[in-house]
Parts: sequence; C-alpha cells; structure tokens
Amino acid sequence: MKLFLASEAKNPLSITKLKEYVGGFEGKTIAYIPTAANGEGWGSWKEGGSWNTVNTLGAKIDLVQIEDHIYDDVAKLIKGSDIVWFAGGMSGYLLYWMRRVKLDLQIRDILNDGTLYVGSSAGSVAACKDQTISQWYIGEEEPGADCIPGLGLVDFEIYPHYEDNLYDEVRKRFKGKKLYLLKNGEEIIVENQKIEVIGEERIITNN
Repeated sequence: MKLFLASEAKNPLSITKLKEYVGGFEGKTIAYIPTAANGEGWGSWKEGGSWNTVNTLGAKIDLVQIEDHIYDDVAKLIKGSDIVWFAGGMSGYLLYWMRRVKLDLQIRDILNDGTLYVGSSAGSVAACKDQTISQWYIGEEEPGADCIPGLGLVDFEIYPHYEDNLYDEVRKRFKGKKLYLLKNGEEIIVENQKIEVIGEERIITNN
C-alpha cells in the first residue's frame, strides 16, 4: 500500500515530488475525487484548486464525485487507476459519503492492488483513524467530524497548512498520540508501513 499525504497536493513542490515518485504522469490514470470540497460549497472545486492542476499533468482524469453515485458501485470506477486523488475540503463530509457508498470498506483492497492514494489537506486527514483535527482545526472547524471514523490507513494524525505561529495553540488542542505538522509543499510518503517526511519533520506526541 502506498500513500502520498500532502498538506496541499497542488503545491508546485508537492507536484514535483509526486511526479518523481510515480515516474511521470503521462500514460497514468487519475481518479479525482473532489467530494471534500463540496462540504465547503457545492461545486467550489470547479473554480480552481487541484482540479485545474490535475488537468495540466498530461494524465487521463476520471472525475468521481461520490455524491452522484449513491446507488452505484463507486469502487469499480476507481479500481485499476494509477492514482486516486482525494482533494481538500472537509474530511468529515468526505468520509460520510465514502461510508454511504461503502468505499471506506473497499479502499484498502483498491490500494493493495497497486493504486496510489494521494491526499490533499482533508484528503490526507481522512486517511487517519481519528478526525479530531478536523473537528477543531484552527479557523475552519468542522463540527461533528470526529463522529465519523477515518479510514485508519495510518496510525498517526496530520495537521495540514501548518504555520509556525500556530504551534502553541495546536499543542494545547491536540489530545491524540502522534501528530505530524505539515506546511504547504510538504508531504508524508507511506510505503508498506515505511514513513518518509518530505520537508521538515515536526511531530507532537502525547503519552
């Protein structure tokens, strides 16, 4: 299983690293899931962000807006893709819809078959077990997010879009075990349980 968990996947530094990691985008298929962004405003992903970026990469893009497939087998739309890209927005909203279509139960099999999970912001947070970060995220709280289990693909949590002036407040609020603080342009690559931080490693831990 391979995961590319970015603070902001569209960031030029992250795109460059992702291109290097996958050996170029030409000939690749990306299943693009913008659902998390709809939690911030329906269709807001069409106005910019990573949607514009992925369409410049030279890959084949398959748009999978989960809300349009309530009674469909969404997993079949993703299986066989080289990359499944979970865009940013609200992780609780994304996970709600993943559960509605049972994609949360199928994502591990898809990844174990060779598809790379690319998360951007909320898409990265959704890969974690708990969603407490989204619940109290500074300036963009998502009430109720922690009522929905995350995917549990990793045993740590992620705070995206981190800035140094936030440290004391994040440290005060975080009650979990292990939290990576990622600035834009940084990411965590997880490959067969091996963790590599691309950028500066900043970790908050609690006993």
